[in-house]
Amino acid sequence: MKATPLSASLAGLMCLSLAACAQSAADSTTQALFSEQRLQLQDHAGQCRLIGEDGELDLLLKWPCQFHRDPQGKLRTQQVGSTQVLLVESSEPDEPPSRDCDTTLQAIRTTEQGLEASTVVSRVAACPPFQWDEKVFIGLFEAAAQGS
Repeated sequence: MKATPLSASLAGLMCLSLAACAQSAADSTTQALFSEQRLQLQDHAGQCRLIGEDGELDLLLKWPCQFHRDPQGKLRTQQVGSTQVLLVESSEPDEPPSRDCDTTLQAIRTTEQGLEASTVVSRVAACPPFQWDEKVFIGLFEAAAQGS
């Protein structure tokens, strides 16, 4: 089949739109609105960095990482007293024949001074998307307080 200028143009547009779709899918997992602040996750020397309007937080997670979402794809948060908490997750598949993943979770919460990352992480053998127990949202901060 001979390529015509129209088919070449359509193929080019499809490539552009597929790239845009792939980019927007990635953006949806690495960008979020949290406590009226736009957040973005970025690669920083192989580690996950959280960038917000208040500054940057270097997380204890490997890149790639993503915001934990509910089944509808919305950022999943928990209200703990007057504090909002979200989770960031980084996951790698285990070697076959295992179908598990090595997933690491870190909590981020709002404080009067801005965003704060938990100083401990949780490692689980489950693959996202997974609806982590609500206790994980506060447990990562409680574990750090008990360890001090």
